Amino acid sequence: MSQNLSSRILHSIKWTTTATFAIAAMQVGYSALMSRLLTPADFGLVAMAGVVLSFGGYFAQMGLEQALIQRTELSNEDVRVAFTVSVLLGITCTTILWFTAPLVPLYFQNPHVVPILRVMAVSLLITGLSATAISLLKRRMAFETLSKIEVASYIIAYGGVGLGMAFRGHGVWSLLGATITQGVLLGILAYWNVRHSIRPLFSWDVFKPLFAFGGRVSVISFLEFLGANLDQLFIGRLLGVRMVGIYNRAFMLVYLPVHNMTTSIARVLLPAFSTLQNDRKRLSQAYLTTLSLTSYVVLPTCLGIATTAEPLVKVMLGDQWLEAIPIVKIVAFVVGLNMLSTFGGILFESLADLNFKLALQGGYVIIQALLMIYASRFGLVGLTRAMLIGEILRHLAYLIAGRRLLSYSFFDIVSTYLPATVTALVVGLASYGLTKVFAGSGVPALVQLLAHILLCGFLLIGMLTVSINRPIRMQLDEHVLSKLSFLQQSRSFSQMRLSVAKVRVRLAQILQRKLLGSMVGNLPVTALRSLEEVCGWDDVRPHVRTMRTLSAPITQHYSFPAHYPPYFRRNKAFEARLAYWLRDVCVAPANGLTWLPEADYVLSESIGDVRRLMGWGNILPHLHLLHSRRPTPLEENGLVVAAAPAPFFHWIFETLPNLLTALELDPKVRILLPAQYPNFVRQALEVRLGNDFDQRVAIAEGPVRIPNLLLLQTEVDAGFIPPIAVDILRNSYLPNHSTLPAGHRDLYISRRYVPRRAMSNEAVLEEALRKRGFDIVYSERLSFADQVKLFSQARTVVALHGAGMSNIVWAPAGLQVLEIFPNGYFNDCYARLTVQLGHGYDYVTCGSSQGKTASGTISVADVVARLPLVPASQPVGLASALQ
Repeated sequence: MSQNLSSRILHSIKWTTTATFAIAAMQVGYSALMSRLLTPADFGLVAMAGVVLSFGGYFAQMGLEQALIQRTELSNEDVRVAFTVSVLLGITCTTILWFTAPLVPLYFQNPHVVPILRVMAVSLLITGLSATAISLLKRRMAFETLSKIEVASYIIAYGGVGLGMAFRGHGVWSLLGATITQGVLLGILAYWNVRHSIRPLFSWDVFKPLFAFGGRVSVISFLEFLGANLDQLFIGRLLGVRMVGIYNRAFMLVYLPVHNMTTSIARVLLPAFSTLQNDRKRLSQAYLTTLSLTSYVVLPTCLGIATTAEPLVKVMLGDQWLEAIPIVKIVAFVVGLNMLSTFGGILFESLADLNFKLALQGGYVIIQALLMIYASRFGLVGLTRAMLIGEILRHLAYLIAGRRLLSYSFFDIVSTYLPATVTALVVGLASYGLTKVFAGSGVPALVQLLAHILLCGFLLIGMLTVSINRPIRMQLDEHVLSKLSFLQQSRSFSQMRLSVAKVRVRLAQILQRKLLGSMVGNLPVTALRSLEEVCGWDDVRPHVRTMRTLSAPITQHYSFPAHYPPYFRRNKAFEARLAYWLRDVCVAPANGLTWLPEADYVLSESIGDVRRLMGWGNILPHLHLLHSRRPTPLEENGLVVAAAPAPFFHWIFETLPNLLTALELDPKVRILLPAQYPNFVRQALEVRLGNDFDQRVAIAEGPVRIPNLLLLQTEVDAGFIPPIAVDILRNSYLPNHSTLPAGHRDLYISRRYVPRRAMSNEAVLEEALRKRGFDIVYSERLSFADQVKLFSQARTVVALHGAGMSNIVWAPAGLQVLEIFPNGYFNDCYARLTVQLGHGYDYVTCGSSQGKTASGTISVADVVARLPLVPASQPVGLASALQ
């Protein structure tokens, strides 16, 4: 996967995993309590009604959720139509179930299910109202937001409403109250974060493609519903409500832990796999890696559950549920295979190859029904074994069919599952042996269960050291461990992994405890956001003269079109901007580190590397830890502000606004610079300071101890530009920016002479644009003042992604920007800046995979076709434009 997609998937999985495990932990407690407060018949009634409700639910959605996620381009009309249809379907299905509920006892032979089903039918309307918002959150891969919503709604609905009603004796209605409450809360909170249009719209032209995909998904989902609920349909009909309750609790006891392990991954994979649908090789690798890592956890877990069924049921459900023990032993494997088959279904949905999935699921339902008809003579255990056989056949069918789409070999399948299979056998045998040891010993069930968990967990981790699990170790290192915050290891340090990790942990502790600021006055991502939190107020108090809040918190919304991919981030909450007047602190002017004199460690690195150390986790080339380097006292009694060098983008939007603010707060403040700094630093300050530059700047060769320092904080998330920073820049360098005339220059910012992200045929693009009236700009050859003047005349800017695009901050109203992302590289910082300023924005992607810059090419035809519709002009050359 590309670095950007991989990091987004990992971030999404991190949050969905956190949420699902948090909910799983709460479900364990909730289930244990409810199983003791309610009877098997109560759970059986809800299970019966749930089967019928699920039946209506598939028709209430028509697969519109998957259709919204899977579409490559999504318009506002698509969203409005999907919402309108979802609501209408929700109303229709709720009404139908309400009036047809009396017919359900004809099958289940239990009239008590009617009122329960009628109340539960309301959830279909709730789902219709909330489905579009939830789908858009998933499409944008905003799983952090969705995870927080789900956890909050679960706590209130199940922990508050459900348990509260059960303790007050409301019986089966407490289960319904919890379910409906969560649905309402989830819908409200999801819409609050998306705010999509709720104006009704129905257009067949818009609905048809959604229905073409979603309709087939809905039919497949209905067949999956039949396959997944044949067990409860048969048990409810043949064995009665009590046996349905026993089976339901046994199933859920296994389903909750295993489902929560895979759901956090599965819900991320449809949007992620969909972005790879045109690259089958990478999709194949991603699919097999997902199966390998997931099966390594799922299969041993299922075998462990099967061997610990007795203590598990006694602890989690209580003695009234002992009939569930043999069911748990079989259901463990049914659920495990079902969860692994989920990824096969996601694969076919992401490729929109639904005909095969439809045929496979239809065949599975028929075979499963025949197996269960035959097995019904053997009671509840026989029906469960029939489910296991059906799941084995379905999973094999997905694996075989996947070879047709992704061209992986039989050996690839074997190598994917071999580590998990061997590990599962070792864990299962050890757990079985422990069961025999405890047999007849009188050891409490809770102690037995904890012993099994400890043993299985130890073996699951310990088996990673076995040679047969080397592929798992490599996959974990590549896809998980290598992304973990500041413990990211550079390849050059692989042989010293443990020692370097310890050093970095120590550095992180020092940074969080001792630093007053960081690179360019900007706190690292994982550091806390104020001096009190970072250092501990007692240590800092002697060094702080005063502090001031310069601007209040603000939330910025970036109005990208709805059809833009989810990796265009649409919202950002900026915290308050603070300034600190400090006494007796130390500064390294080359990198901006600021620390208390008592700290005897200095990290000598660039801004990017410090941020990666503290949270980005991408590339950390090397570390220099300087011990006890005594700073030189700075002979300056007045107020000083540090201005560490940084790349152009970061210096313009993070450092320069701080310096300009410092000059407003104290016109006599001295600016601290290192001995060497880029030309644009001097040029930008000379525009502001004029002939006073040399008198206002203090130069230091190394770390200095400063009697009086002004430290200003900026946004910790690099790439997000606070609105206040933009206002400061424009007010300082374009004092009349509100009355700037409309732009008349069409500019192309070239990177032909810049090594990074250069494209091999950029000269061809330059010539094509020159013929269309564009001036070709080499930003590195212009002074800072010339860049401000030139871009204040811009009407159109076309550019490869790069620092030169920072100059759009000087453009007048009405600017049109076309950004080119080369070689698979993506960064939305300039897209956000453009829409934040109210300009028009579009983008083109081109080139080969990231890293192959030498062979990357620009599709000139694509760029020309996406040019903003502006009148053609004649280039006058930069010299004339700057006169």
